[in-house]
Amino acid sequence: MKKEELVEIFSNLHPEDTAGGMTGEVHLNDGTVIKTDSIRVDMDGGRIILSEKSSLMYETNKRNWIQELIFYQNKKRQSA
Repeated sequence: MKKEELVEIFSNLHPEDTAGGMTGEVHLNDGTVIKTDSIRVDMDGGRIILSEKSSLMYETNKRNWIQELIFYQNKKRQSA
């Protein structure tokens, strides 16, 4: 998927689909499925970062997403 495609999907979401939690799933080659709520979209780096609950990066990844959201909101206010 390209960034442009992701932006298009998010910009055209039905209102029902814009609220609530998100769960990321990683399906490994051995059949293991890892689910997590530690999801961060890094548009600069072109990555979606998922951190497993037992990993050292779990809480950091969640906090970094909050920082991304704050950055976006501040940028939006400055341009208004």
